[in-house]
Amino acid sequence: MFYLITNLYYLAGKVTIVDLRLHACAYSFHTLPFKSTFRPPPFFLFRLQVVGSCRALVDGKMCLIEPGDLLIYRPGDPYYLSVEEIDGKIESGDYYLLCEGSWIESWWAAQPRQTQQRIHLDAGMLSLWQQLGLEQHRIVQQNPELIRHLLCALCLSLDRLPVEALSRQDTPGRSNELIMRMKRYINENALLPLRVEDVAKFAGLSVSRAVHLFKEKTGYTIIQYTQEIRLSNAMERIRYTDLSLESIAGNCGFGTYSYFHKVFKARYGMSPKEIRSRLLESEPEGDYVITSGKEIKLTGLSLDALKFLKTEE
Repeated sequence: MFYLITNLYYLAGKVTIVDLRLHACAYSFHTLPFKSTFRPPPFFLFRLQVVGSCRALVDGKMCLIEPGDLLIYRPGDPYYLSVEEIDGKIESGDYYLLCEGSWIESWWAAQPRQTQQRIHLDAGMLSLWQQLGLEQHRIVQQNPELIRHLLCALCLSLDRLPVEALSRQDTPGRSNELIMRMKRYINENALLPLRVEDVAKFAGLSVSRAVHLFKEKTGYTIIQYTQEIRLSNAMERIRYTDLSLESIAGNCGFGTYSYFHKVFKARYGMSPKEIRSRLLESEPEGDYVITSGKEIKLTGLSLDALKFLKTEE
């Protein structure tokens, strides 16, 4: 079982010690009410909301957490999570990890940071998080060096996302601010019936101006960008839930299953059914999904991480 890494790098004839310990990394999906204890995490706790919503303790008050909200708690910070009915629905999916070491402490101290920040659900960053979880839970042929590099890359990619957003707002200014407004609206409403007219109205633009500006600045049409978010959410539910494919199509904003099947296969090269079948065949016994807080089936955890996770009610 992997949970402690101290590695040596040889750079310019010098030995640099990189101290980094990964205790847990997984995806959690809840469809029933769930509450954690008030026990502070013993490590750095990263949590990224990708599906649905919940509430979490942030700076002394309970805050609504929605897709794109990244939470980072330092060891000993007050922590409390509640999955409850919001807008008539109970659904919350997130990536999380527990880690510690001098490298992560230096990373935290390198710039001012907040417990909660809103980031774009970048496909590359999500891919890193997924790969980190898969590698950490690999039963055989674990590669601690790869795990450490993936964790470093994930942290550095998280740093880059807010910087890129700020630079887009500052240069050339107004146009990029409008793009950020349109992206935010799409990110928050992609799984609902969404019209281009609604996106344009939120940004205070005509439809023709919104369509042209979005394509010019992002390389995507508004519909293409929305579809990417819907497909990403659908992939997560195929991987980590036992919902029917028809239900997933409906919950992710696709009008019909036939249309969902068509765009999904065009995007990933396989049908939703083929993806689910391959995952069932390839994933080792002892999956690492937590469903509704009732069952923990995780491999590759440190004993301390397991104790922390098992305190959740």
